[in-house]
Amino acid sequence: MLGVRLEPRLEAQLAAVAHARGLTKSAVVRDAVRRHVTALDDAYRAECRRQSLAAAAAPSDDDRFWEAMADESWNDGYERTDPRS
Repeated sequence: MLGVRLEPRLEAQLAAVAHARGLTKSAVVRDAVRRHVTALDDAYRAECRRQSLAAAAAPSDDDRFWEAMADESWNDGYERTDPRS
């Protein structure tokens, strides 16, 4: 159960929409809330996915270290240092 106070103008609009559609005000509000929450949830999930993909695509310090190691010859006689430092 949820109680919501509306401005008189919005409540009048709601009543008009409900009457025109042959529904109760509660049915119109349930539909509107369901659609809005679904849209917010979809947007939130899309943003989470976008950030996750962006983070996965960004090279980490470990990636740069191993790429540097792969670029060097292991038999050239020089001591290796960590390029992250």
